[in-house]
Amino acid sequence: MRGAPPKLSIVTAFYDVREPLRVLLESLCRSRVTDFEVCLCDDGSRDGGLETARAFEDRLDIKWDRHEVNLGVTRARNSALRLARAPLLLFLDADVRVRPDTIERLVETQRRTQADVVDGIYSDVALDHGFWSGYYALFAHHSFLVTAEPAPYNVFNAWCALSRREVMDSVGGHQSVAKGVEIENEALGRRIVARGFRLLLDPSVAVDHHWGGFRKIFFIFTRRVYWWVKTFFATGGRFEDALTTRGYALGTLAAPAALGFALAGYPILGAAACAAFLWAYGPFLGSVLRKRGALYAAASLAVSAALAIVASVSAGYSAAEELGLLLLRGQGTLSADTFS
Repeated sequence: MRGAPPKLSIVTAFYDVREPLRVLLESLCRSRVTDFEVCLCDDGSRDGGLETARAFEDRLDIKWDRHEVNLGVTRARNSALRLARAPLLLFLDADVRVRPDTIERLVETQRRTQADVVDGIYSDVALDHGFWSGYYALFAHHSFLVTAEPAPYNVFNAWCALSRREVMDSVGGHQSVAKGVEIENEALGRRIVARGFRLLLDPSVAVDHHWGGFRKIFFIFTRRVYWWVKTFFATGGRFEDALTTRGYALGTLAAPAALGFALAGYPILGAAACAAFLWAYGPFLGSVLRKRGALYAAASLAVSAALAIVASVSAGYSAAEELGLLLLRGQGTLSADTFS
């Protein structure tokens, strides 16, 4: 016979991240909050990740499900969600590390604000080594520093998000989307807000993350940007509810514009575009200077400019594709219903 349910269920899906999963579970063992269960779904891993998880069964209350084949993160998170029994649900990615007070602070923010969902953010610490992961940890962290206090948001940061069970009962968890369609968190967040629930981003709660080096960063600035543009079209031209988004969008487009004007022989326009880029990225680069020094900041400036050009190409391709679809068939890649 099952005992009383815990106060909180942790919901995590994983696929071939054996060592990062061990890091996550080890960090949960050090949490100040202890009345929780860990609900896992192994999405067809081939690296023995489930065995790693089961090695923690004497230290954590672990429940698990397993897909025989890799079905994608949305289906895997929903499978883990079905195991959960608690009134509070904490979604965590398998490649993050929580701090001893992470859960405590999320719960306190939810209690104090009466929010239905509280998102955490990424810290400026990369759990893997190397410049690329270190650079993006700083960039991702700074992107979320929109305010000192919890602020209204419309994306469900499933890598660190505390939700009341009633929210998931209402929206049904993630909508199942095909692997490679990078919209799951945007879609879920906007559906939550559309149903009248209150979702807040708390920039004071941060988790450390394995970023995966150059390959993952390049993926973010190409494939993720491609799908962010499609989300923008499907939601009637709405950005994420974050103060940095519009500025970064302008600065990102300014980088290739500056290069183009310079090559075309229009130095004044090129200088204006450079100024727009520096205006958008300046606060981030200033924070890098303070944290890592002048050499790291100079390297970050060069990398930011290069990645802005890469992202602009991906965004331009996606936008052109969407405009073509709208002209030819009156419907873009994504349905507005996915976000409402």
